[in-house]
Amino acid sequence: MTSRPLRYAQAMLAAASMLVPAASAGELCPSHTHTLAFFNGVWNTPDAAASGARELLSTLSETLRMRPEAAQYAVGAEVFYNASGLQRGLRGGIEDLVEVFEQRAAELEESLQHRWELFWEIVDGQLAWWRKIAAVLPRAHALAESLSEARNARVIARTAALAARPPTDIDYAAHALRLRALQALGRSILLVGHSQGNFFLNAAYRSAPSPDSTAAVHIAPAASRTNGPHLLSGNDLVIAALRSALPGEPPPANIAIPPSRKDPTGHVLIDTYLDPDRNGRAAAGGLMAERLLALHAPAPLASPGFFTATLAWDGEGDLDLHVMEPGGVHVYYAARIGESGSLDLDNTAGFGPEHYHASCDPNRLQAGIYSVGINNYAAPAGRRATVQLATASSGVVRTVLLDAGPPRGEDGDATPLAVLQVAVEKTADGWTAAVH
Repeated sequence: MTSRPLRYAQAMLAAASMLVPAASAGELCPSHTHTLAFFNGVWNTPDAAASGARELLSTLSETLRMRPEAAQYAVGAEVFYNASGLQRGLRGGIEDLVEVFEQRAAELEESLQHRWELFWEIVDGQLAWWRKIAAVLPRAHALAESLSEARNARVIARTAALAARPPTDIDYAAHALRLRALQALGRSILLVGHSQGNFFLNAAYRSAPSPDSTAAVHIAPAASRTNGPHLLSGNDLVIAALRSALPGEPPPANIAIPPSRKDPTGHVLIDTYLDPDRNGRAAAGGLMAERLLALHAPAPLASPGFFTATLAWDGEGDLDLHVMEPGGVHVYYAARIGESGSLDLDNTAGFGPEHYHASCDPNRLQAGIYSVGINNYAAPAGRRATVQLATASSGVVRTVLLDAGPPRGEDGDATPLAVLQVAVEKTADGWTAAVH
């Protein structure tokens, strides 16, 4: 363990005694006991992934309301997003579909041309709007279905490629660090993956810090490996096609969800597996509730925050998290209590995490710019650091991987390496936090 100057020891011990997490999270932060971590499938935009997480939470809540033993639980949901999902405005790999949409939309009706939100509804698997106009423009529905079929072919190809080439390091690092942060907050964590998101779930599960407080449920798994119960419809055409495209076999089908025009592929999370009019929703809720009720909460070591900053690194040695608050207070290992927040986890042995939380008390939280940085206090040159910003309302909003640089000891405390800035603002509608 790296030693620090003796004059800091008393300050660190005094700070630690003041940082016991409170029973209540405060007015600006939800007081969750459990987190549902959703790993989205391929071709999901962030908006679509967020919709999936909300619907999973609603499905789970419906089941938990029938379980008296779950009355004391407060469950929130977060998206563990992966970059293999498309993002709005990017055309990489779908230029031909874009061209088809532009040309056919212009033929059908001029008002449809350049309506890119409609195009994204199609590639997100959301065809409800197109069905409504089918009576007026029958060929518009035909266009939507043809694009949807092409989109499904891309799903299969992309998922097959994912099996051969693992996801990016940034996704793995982001998911693993968020799990560590949630455990430090005393949360039990239910990992739920859909389709190709199960590849990411499996990687995160392997990195989970506490098996007793972490469980997994797989929905329409494309991966052959599972770390918990799964739900797979025999009418899921995408997974059926993947059986001949992927190395290894996806798990066997264990439910027959009747076909529906809502989703001809039988694969979409919301329109098939969580459809309230069919049997998949109750089955998914039952699996999630069963796993969640068996979890044991870890001991809380840190406090929730209106926003939090978490630091981890890839080996032994001492890296430090630094936050400069709007009022000018510099929060770090030697001054862990700020005017607006606190450094409640400090690690000197290696790997982290270190954790800063901005207060959930609106009377303490300051508006303005928070500068987040790091200093390589005493770790070998070449250490890779991961810095993650999360908010109480949205979960993870930014993760950065960077070289921590050479060790600088105390000399680096005054000039930490700048990583991110958080702009906190108080408006008539409440408090907001934006990461830059």
